[in-house]
Amino acid sequence: MDATDELLRLAFERAPAAEANQAISRIRAQEGDELSGATSYELVLPTENVRAWLLDRMLPRLVDYLESSGAKLPHCGGVFLSVFAGDTLHFLRARDVVELLSQWSGLSMAELKQRYGPK
Repeated sequence: MDATDELLRLAFERAPAAEANQAISRIRAQEGDELSGATSYELVLPTENVRAWLLDRMLPRLVDYLESSGAKLPHCGGVFLSVFAGDTLHFLRARDVVELLSQWSGLSMAELKQRYGPK
């Protein structure tokens, strides 16, 4: 299984990319609590070197965002990823993605926070 497949198998729902606005709004409401909707962290998956891109480019930004916004690791509450891959939009829970990337990187949650969290 390649990195793209391994990542996208974490998706809890999918939608056509052409319907992104409606689908993201629906997932925000579905995943959020009664007071507020969940937050979508959107990204376009590259077609090549996916694992390296996820670890080198996306992981540091995601950890910084999660820690800065109060969606602390490891639970990453209230945040899901909207991942565009081809003509499909995949929805993944941030905690599942961080857990997978932690395994791939060999870094613990504490090490991810220390290395990539807000300074």
